[in-house]
Amino acid sequence: MGLAADVPYEVHSSDELGRYLVAARDLSPGDLVLTERPLVFGPKSMPDPEAAMPCVGCYKPVATEAGERCSKCGWPVCSGNCPGLTDPRHHGAECHILSARPECVLKDMANYYRHDALLPLRCVLLQIVDPEKWIKLIEMQSHMECRTPGTEAYDDANEFIVEYLMNNFISKLDADTKKKYLPTISADLIHKMCGIIDTNALEIRHPEGSELLALFTNTCIMEHSCIPNTKHTFATTVKDKNELFRITVKVVVPVEKGNHITTMYSHALWGTQARRQHLKDTKYFACKCPRCSDPTELGTYLSAMKCLGDGEPCDGIHLPEDPLDDETDWACNKCSVKINNSQVNMIISQMGEEVENVQMMGGSPITLENLLCRLSTFLHPNHFHLYAIKHSLIQLYGRLPDQMSQDMLDKKIKMCRDLIKITKTLDPGNARLSLYNAVLQYELHTALVLTAKNDNCDGTPKTDDQIKQLLLEAKEAIEDAMVSLKDDLEETSGNQLLEVIEKSKKEFDRFCQEKKVTF
Repeated sequence: MGLAADVPYEVHSSDELGRYLVAARDLSPGDLVLTERPLVFGPKSMPDPEAAMPCVGCYKPVATEAGERCSKCGWPVCSGNCPGLTDPRHHGAECHILSARPECVLKDMANYYRHDALLPLRCVLLQIVDPEKWIKLIEMQSHMECRTPGTEAYDDANEFIVEYLMNNFISKLDADTKKKYLPTISADLIHKMCGIIDTNALEIRHPEGSELLALFTNTCIMEHSCIPNTKHTFATTVKDKNELFRITVKVVVPVEKGNHITTMYSHALWGTQARRQHLKDTKYFACKCPRCSDPTELGTYLSAMKCLGDGEPCDGIHLPEDPLDDETDWACNKCSVKINNSQVNMIISQMGEEVENVQMMGGSPITLENLLCRLSTFLHPNHFHLYAIKHSLIQLYGRLPDQMSQDMLDKKIKMCRDLIKITKTLDPGNARLSLYNAVLQYELHTALVLTAKNDNCDGTPKTDDQIKQLLLEAKEAIEDAMVSLKDDLEETSGNQLLEVIEKSKKEFDRFCQEKKVTF
């Protein structure tokens, strides 16, 4: 169906995709696709809820045990005067329900105050808080046909959200409160809200470090692709409280009229099998996008393995014969050796645990290099596990005096160039990997500047031409890093990184002036 002339998209529908957006005209990077306020939002649990929980009024993390409590319901808050405590879009309405259990506790608080149950509760409260939004919300896809009793999604929702809300709060409400705030309520309705949230919600990072989930009417229609052509950002610091968490969706690569407008619901640096499994588990569809359909993942070889033949393996590469088949065999491109998918999965998940453990421990360069060396025996140099290790190493090389040798800098420069090539191929418009790209470009810049200041390996000073060549690449890298972050300034991590990069850019400009280098 067509929309008003100034709207850059049309809403189409098909049996396979449901509703989706198509470009109503040729769109260029930077063009606005849509912007809208959320229907409803709510906090997620913090990574360590025994240490910190989000305030139910404003979502700032508060120390779990020391924090103040809401005077009516006892949930942790930043202060008894937090404006969100009386605002119905935040804590105002839910407080009447949560007050059915007025007791405060100091033990096992993570299970007593389940923040992930608040968004489903806020969803059902929309019936009263904003009936127009409720009508839009209830029309959203919930995939309840896939979330039947016995499935992991149903059983988890039942244990941690539905029974928690029903047993602790809703069953204890007096008739008047129930009639006033929850005229329609049942376990099935809360299950449906959980399905709607799992299928449609987008994650928002709060500037203070907590995370929220929000539901949007039009954005949720956007189709997934593992090479998305849009990027979305959220307003997290606003003067008008009604604008909080407004989403803005912009085009990041050219989209021709009639082509689908897409977003991404998975991680751009996961391999195809992990992305497709995640989408099946959480969004209930099998992705067939160009990246998923290509065994080489657009020539990046992000999931590829080295030949694992018995005896003397050849120097070939193992790739899935049909990446869209979950049970596909993996074939070597140079010899006849094939391995089955379950073997590959076992190897990759074991390696994934090793990589995660080393990174969680804040691995030293030596530890990371040893792991890189060991995994490189089995994996293509571009494999996503090796990308993760190299991305960590790049940020360590050249930081300490014993890692400033030219050999070390050369290694860093090569790693940066390799990873930038992968990153740009998978995400040319910085839709999902802008921070990764900015870090890589910044680290490349610093290594090139240090190299320009060093003598050649044979001890002779660098020529003006050599210096200029290195500094030109360094200039392009730091400028790319700054452009990469232009849409990430609502986020603390983006802001902090930009400050570091801008400081380096000033130092670089001064150095170029001293050396009388002009471009």
